[in-house]
Amino acid sequence: MNTTNSPSSDMYLDFAQFQQMRKLSRDDQSQGLKMAAQQMESLFLSMVLKSMREANAVFAEGNMLQSQEGDYYQSMYDQQLAVNIGNNGGLGLAELMVRQLSGQGHESAFRPERYTGPLQRPRTEAIPKPSGPVPANASAVDIKPESTAAAAPAAEDSQPLWQDAKEFLQYIFPHAQAAARSLGVNVRAIMAQAVLETGWGQHVMDSGSGQCSFNLFGIKADGRWDGDVTRKKTLEYRNGIAAQEQAAFRSYRSLDEAFEDYVSFLRNNDRYSGVVGSGEDAQGWGHRLQRAGYATDPHYGNKIANILESDVFQSTLHTLTKQF
Repeated sequence: MNTTNSPSSDMYLDFAQFQQMRKLSRDDQSQGLKMAAQQMESLFLSMVLKSMREANAVFAEGNMLQSQEGDYYQSMYDQQLAVNIGNNGGLGLAELMVRQLSGQGHESAFRPERYTGPLQRPRTEAIPKPSGPVPANASAVDIKPESTAAAAPAAEDSQPLWQDAKEFLQYIFPHAQAAARSLGVNVRAIMAQAVLETGWGQHVMDSGSGQCSFNLFGIKADGRWDGDVTRKKTLEYRNGIAAQEQAAFRSYRSLDEAFEDYVSFLRNNDRYSGVVGSGEDAQGWGHRLQRAGYATDPHYGNKIANILESDVFQSTLHTLTKQF
């Protein structure tokens, strides 16, 4: 039986294994990478064992059985133990290194945790043109403005209204353009806010009857509102402490109605007088809204700014500005 490649037969003093690793890297790169990763894991384990021995050495002081020769053989044993552990599954570090170095670990390079809600990398290569009316399914809003700060419970979510981020941005872009002109602000600012409030269009709140509320900006229904209302749980920040609350939100019949009310809501509210007409500074939009009291989330402005800088947002808006 040939035991040359048997993990248990590898000796830490056997330098021939490095020659074998070099040969494997030429003949079979995947196996060569795996072997190199095992060597790295064994080296790491050896360092861990050495640190453990050194930490335990204080208890061996004065021990008549302790000697330099014993320490030498103990070190040899630890190094061989590290090799054996690394070649027989180890701690999983070798597998992780193989995945990273072979390119299998880059699928999640886009970090959704920088944004609120279930951020998704678009699945389509081209932005489709809408061929009919928007479907009527929707789900819970991620963030509710005017004293609201975080996502609604996932249990209230239904099927996404738009297939992905690109399709969502493509559908709302003309409406956002009209709203931006009316408010005197950058269209990108409004788009980024809608992304934040709806989790890239995947979590628009339900109207309560299975229909879409089209509330893309999480505007609450107070005494000024005489239209349809939907009630949802939301996360509010009070004195820096987050707590769930039940709140009423405005419900609309279409995107047109939703954007028209959004414009009216900002223009007819004195607290937003310093927000309306703020010009092309999209990065400062969320911060101005936050200071005016639109949301209680202390990171509201930063989240909108992060969305504006994301690759998905920038590439899609670049394409949209050419189409419209």
